[in-house]
Amino acid sequence: MITVIKIDIVSNILKKEDNMSYLIIKILHIFSVFIYGGFLFTDNLILMRMQKTLSKEKYDEVRAYFKEFTRVLVPKALVVAVITGVLLFHNSFGSVGENGLTNFQIVLSIKAILGLWLGLRGILQVFFGIQPFFFKSHKLPFILVIIIILLSQIMFNI
Repeated sequence: MITVIKIDIVSNILKKEDNMSYLIIKILHIFSVFIYGGFLFTDNLILMRMQKTLSKEKYDEVRAYFKEFTRVLVPKALVVAVITGVLLFHNSFGSVGENGLTNFQIVLSIKAILGLWLGLRGILQVFFGIQPFFFKSHKLPFILVIIIILLSQIMFNI
């Protein structure tokens, strides 16, 4: 009974007819993903290159400053991205037809699985101190974010 009420509330909040609520959730999602993705881009494209040109001591100092500032914002942005992503998924998926999933639903599902995996990995690591199973650096999350961005553009055109 409680689950049905919660689903009805989410459905009512995110009906595309209610443009303002849907728009706010979508903007929150875009900004939070922008913060998380921007962190990964900076870490993988800028800081890793700096490691080649700076001394070890200077690089460690720069990395420590970067880590200090990102620890405050990036984990919270990741949580917001996951929550808003789930809400948008619920709103956008639609019903499964007689012929099964549409191409849009398949691509959206792949995107959602990758996003949830990134979110789960980040939340477990940052908030519970559980180290990830498969990777210690940000290279794989960086690649997955790029894939998610590409899928988000492809899914509306197939």
